[in-house]
Order: sequence, then structure tokens, then C-alpha cells
Amino acid sequence: MRYYFPYLIYITAFGIIPFAVTFALVGINLKEAEAVFKLVPVSTIIYNTLVFSLVSAVVTTLVGTILAIFVDTMKRGKRLASILIMLPYTIPFTSSALIWSISLYGNYGWFSYLFHVPFDPLYLSSTAIWAVTGVNIWSMTPMSFLIMLSALKSIPQEVREASEVDGLTLSQFYSRIALPMTSKAFLLSFLLQFIIALGNFDTPYVLTQGGPGFASTTLPLLVYDEIFLFVNFSGGEMVAAILSGISVIPAVLILMLIKSRRTPFPSPNFRIPNSIFKAVLYVASAFIIFLLDFPVYWMFLVALRPNVYDFKSPPVLLPTSIDLKYISTCFSSAVPYLTSSVVVALLASLITIVLALPSSYEIERKGVLWLLLVSIFLYSLPSTSYIIPLYLFFSKIGLLNTWWALILSTPVFTATFAVWIMFNFFTSFPRAYDEAAEVFGIKRKITRVIAPLSKTTTLSAFLLSFIFNWHLLFYPLLLSDTPYNMGFPPKGAETITIFALQAIGDETINWAALASSALIAALPVMVISFFTIDRVIKSDSKSGLKFV
Repeated sequence: MRYYFPYLIYITAFGIIPFAVTFALVGINLKEAEAVFKLVPVSTIIYNTLVFSLVSAVVTTLVGTILAIFVDTMKRGKRLASILIMLPYTIPFTSSALIWSISLYGNYGWFSYLFHVPFDPLYLSSTAIWAVTGVNIWSMTPMSFLIMLSALKSIPQEVREASEVDGLTLSQFYSRIALPMTSKAFLLSFLLQFIIALGNFDTPYVLTQGGPGFASTTLPLLVYDEIFLFVNFSGGEMVAAILSGISVIPAVLILMLIKSRRTPFPSPNFRIPNSIFKAVLYVASAFIIFLLDFPVYWMFLVALRPNVYDFKSPPVLLPTSIDLKYISTCFSSAVPYLTSSVVVALLASLITIVLALPSSYEIERKGVLWLLLVSIFLYSLPSTSYIIPLYLFFSKIGLLNTWWALILSTPVFTATFAVWIMFNFFTSFPRAYDEAAEVFGIKRKITRVIAPLSKTTTLSAFLLSFIFNWHLLFYPLLLSDTPYNMGFPPKGAETITIFALQAIGDETINWAALASSALIAALPVMVISFFTIDRVIKSDSKSGLKFV
């Protein structure tokens, strides 16, 4: 049997078929679906979606590139700098939104105070979508940094040495050599960020729920509203189909980019003295890192201090005393949600590796590139492309509000991503190991030879999958409705992100409870992420992750 057959069966059942059925369902009740265009300002919502996605993609890619160059130029402290830059990515979108809801709050939030913003931009229709976009940029910039840093690290050392021999300044090296050589990674970062933002439900939902009015409503929110607020499945299917149709364009561009052998960028020649270049780069990077990390500090500060300090103007920015009341109360209430998140994240990640490791190996060795392209395409689609058929399927077989609905459905994202990055790893995996296994007649080559020799990259893929599953909100919100019953057989599957979401109703009266909920949701995966970062930022053939 082909190693990739189980993976192919899975993505067909939980990816290709639901994607096709989403479009088929629209035609069944076309008149009901058309009601969407009469009841809501669809043009405004599409505009919001494109603004949110395009601005996020452009800014995160540019800022991530600046930070990657900053770390690449450092001789010491690369590990610490990378951890500080990656910190926002370790925090679930739900917790990120909760942090920023108390950071932007009038004159009482740290951001509003330091940057003299006399109002909360989330509550004005003219600024809401821009504020939501800013929060998304904050949470997703580390992803672009990761992609660009891995690309810069892949530049051969002899190229760097040759540039020094030729007397090139740092600005010339990066403008003439490094950036053109990593231009595919730059474009990949832009397209990936655009696609991820296009399907981002969590951040707009938690921050504004699409308000005021429809000022910050995006297409993923409209899918949810049509199904659960307006009870219009046909309308939800129509919007999901529109979103999927838009997503096809960047997904196809990613495929074309990966297959292309051309360097998309020119080689400009910017000659700036090294001292000036480094000074500007380091000052800009220090300011960006401050913006990335201070919200995390604010979360810890508000969660661990008495709530009498919350509504102070100017805000109290330094710790004064510790109060563990809210954090302990939140933790005791969060146990059922934490249990569900741990079970779902662990089992879904195990399924991811079981499917991805053998299939990515065979795709590379046997040249089954069409399956790689299908994997990248499915990963590139937003979750709304699959959710409605999956919801109907799990409802029919009685798996709604169970762990199994989440465990079975989420690897369509994590397994496809793992196949992608592990395929890139196997391109540089020595074929001598395959030949030795053949010579000595070793059976079960995957488990006895390939898996042990690729354990570092496999572990990195597992941990990234775990982080992704821990961050999930959209699928748990639709496929579960009660917390785990703490009994057997298990019933209820609400995850820790839903627990954190429930605190948003108290944001105006109890910041400590809100920040504590965000901290409880974020802390476990933050610890895991610190362990992951060292592995992910390496780019050698033994342990690095490669995106292109």
C-alpha cells in the first residue's frame, strides 16, 4: 500500500468533499441564500474583509522582514531576540483580543495613554476595522518573521563571505543579494498572511463581534451570523462560497510561486554606511519589539494585581502589589475547558504526524507533487470552506459537542501544513539512508529508519500542530456547546478559548477576571512555544523547518 493513501483518504473526506459540498449546497436553496444581499451590506463586509486581509498581509510581511534582518545581523542574543519577537504568536487569538480590549480602553489602557488616543477605537464605526486590523498585525507579525528568518538562514555562508570580500556594506548585501534570494519567501509570507487573515474569525469576533453595526464585520463573521443569529443556513453557505472563491486566487498564486524557479525581485543597490544602517535598524526593531511584548506584560500585570488599579488615569504601568484571587478562581473554573483543549490538541496533533510523516516522505521520494499542491491548496482555504458540511455530518452521526468532532476535523489544516514543511525537510534528507535500508532488507522502513532520523523536524511539526489546535475558536464555537462533564463517557467539548471568550462580557467592570482568563488560556501554550522556538528558528537540514 502507498504510504500516502491514509492521508489522501483523510483530506478527501474532511477537505475536498466538504469544500465541494459547500458550493453545491448554495444551489439547493438559492432564493434563501440571495436574502443575504438584501438584509446586510455585503459590499461593506467584503470591503472590510479585503482591508483587514490586505493591510495585515502587507504590514506583517514588511515588519517581519525588518525583524528578520535585525536578528540576522546580530552576533549575540539571537535566541533571546527571537523569543521576544515570537511572543505574541504563542498567545491564542482569543487571549490576544482580550489583552487589546483592555489596552485600547479610553484613557485607562496603556496604549491609549502612551500614544494619546482619547477614545476607544473599537467603539467608533470609522476606526473599528482599523483597530481590529492592528491587533491582527500584532499577533501575526511573528509568523512572517519566522518565514523570513528561515529564508535568510538558508543563504550559504560562502555567499556572505564573498560579499564581505567584495566590500559590500550590510545595506548592499541585503538589498542586492539577500532579499532577491529570499524573494519567494517574502511573497509566500504575503500570500499566507492574506489567506490567514481572510479566514480569521477569532480576532474580529472577540474584539467587536462585527460592530458597531457592520463596521468591522468580515465574511467569516457573516457566515457565523447567518447560521446562528439569522438561522439561515443557505445564507451562510452562500457567504462561505464567496469567501472560498476569493481564497482560491491567493491559493493558486502560492502554488505558482512554489513551482516557479525565477527570482521575483530585482536587485537594487542601496549603499548606506554600516553604522547608520545598524543604528536605524536597531532603533526601529527595539520599538517594534516593545509594541509586541508590552501587551503581554500588561496581561500579566492586570491579572496579578488588585482590580482597584484598573480604572486609574493615568494607568498604573508598574506592579504595586499581587492579588492571586482572580487567577485562582479562573483556574478552578477553567479545568473542564483545559481538559478538552489538552485532549483535542494532543490527539489531533498525533493524527497529524501519523498522516503527514509517511505521506510527505513518499511525496518527495516518488515525486507525487500533485498531492503536495492539493495539500497546500486545502491549507490555504479558510475554515468556513469546510464547516457547514462538517457541521451537518457530525450532527447526523451524533458527534456534535464531543471531542471527536474537533479531533477529526482540525487535521485538515495541521496535516496539510505538516506535509508541506516536512516535504521541504525530506528534499535534503540523504538518500543513502534509503539505500542502506534496501541493502539490509529492513522492513517497516518508515518507523525503523525514517522516523527516528527525522524526529527533530517531526517534533517541531507536532508542537506547531499542538499550538494551532490550542488556538482554535471557530470550530469549537460551532461544533460544541457545553464544557466537558468531567465524567465518563465524556460529553461536552468547549475548549479553553471559549472559556476566555466568556470573560469578554465583564471587560468594563472586571479587568482582572478578563486578564486572568486570557492568561489561563495562553500560559500552557506559551510554555510549549518557548520549547518550540529554538527548533523552529534553526534552518539546517537536521532540525530546521523550511517554507520554500
